[in-house]
Amino acid sequence: MGQEKIVIIGGVLAMTAALYLTEQRDWQQHRTITVYQQGWRLGGKGASGRNAARGQRIEEHGLHVWFGAYVNSFKTIETVYTKLQRPVDSPLSTWQKALKPHSFIALEEYINDQ
Repeated sequence: MGQEKIVIIGGVLAMTAALYLTEQRDWQQHRTITVYQQGWRLGGKGASGRNAARGQRIEEHGLHVWFGAYVNSFKTIETVYTKLQRPVDSPLSTWQKALKPHSFIALEEYINDQ
């Protein structure tokens, strides 16, 4: 049987799917994966890019608030950072340094134009 051919279309979910499909040590022997993404930035709605002047920090197009309910997202971030094996002295060397926790947030909603 030949290699399985997989096409992934989309943003953050596409990147997550690609990550987990490549978890198997010899995945290249079993599948060919192609990711299609609109535009040059990975991440779909996140539209993330990197700023070389600020230690390759990821910059996104807006505020993203997780409310602590994205258990799988944190697992994915931990997996990526484990695979990256960034040097301890590098910028954003751990996922804990890459994210900024908050214990307070305020949201508002317009109701009847008020």
